[in-house]
Amino acid sequence: MSAFVAHIAGARYGALTVLEEIRLEVPAGGMLVLLGSNGAGKTTSLRSTMGFVSAARRTLTLDGRDLTARTPWQLAREGVVLVPDGARCFANVTVFDNLRGAYTATHARTDPAQFKRLHDEVVGFFPLLGERAQQIAGTMSGGQRQMLAVARALMAEPKVLLLDEPSAGLAPKIVEELFATLSLVKRERQCAMLLAEQNVGYAAQFGGACVVLEEGRVALSGDMQQVLGDERLRTAYLGL
Repeated sequence: MSAFVAHIAGARYGALTVLEEIRLEVPAGGMLVLLGSNGAGKTTSLRSTMGFVSAARRTLTLDGRDLTARTPWQLAREGVVLVPDGARCFANVTVFDNLRGAYTATHARTDPAQFKRLHDEVVGFFPLLGERAQQIAGTMSGGQRQMLAVARALMAEPKVLLLDEPSAGLAPKIVEELFATLSLVKRERQCAMLLAEQNVGYAAQFGGACVVLEEGRVALSGDMQQVLGDERLRTAYLGL
């Protein structure tokens, strides 16, 4: 069973420290949700975990292996993959080429049979992408591009998937479909997931563990239902 642990302290942009200290721990098939309002430090937590944001101290382990010194692209090849916010994909190429490019970039060796197996599995999670295989990605809707962004990450065969506010800007029906698929991926692949989310209602569907951030500090942590019932959650979100 995979166990991923990230310990970040003093994450900063230039001289400005925006995240004091956080420990993120999630087992295979588990979910850890980061909650907080805008500017609380959710995105910084994920980006500093991957090494895109500098930190005074940072350690990463996966199944007991120290990955601290790995670069972001090396982490992807080790199975630690970030889906950034904004439904990012290569807008000027097809859906199929987006998936093939993600596979090629994250595998030291490429094998046509392996690619086909993985492609068919990922399209099984997102059937629409199979139907739109030859469509230019930039012509799809925001919700469809978000599905593609997640599918591209799955082509790396992640052991740990970091998702930065995947519900942002999407219609509720699309969000429900996306989150249902993420739950299926988590269960079938035993993929550990770290989800940064502002919408408490969506995040509550996952259960699991939860960390609430407030102005770069951990305000609450524990079981999701326990945290949701804590009055301090309202303080962290609304200042009430």
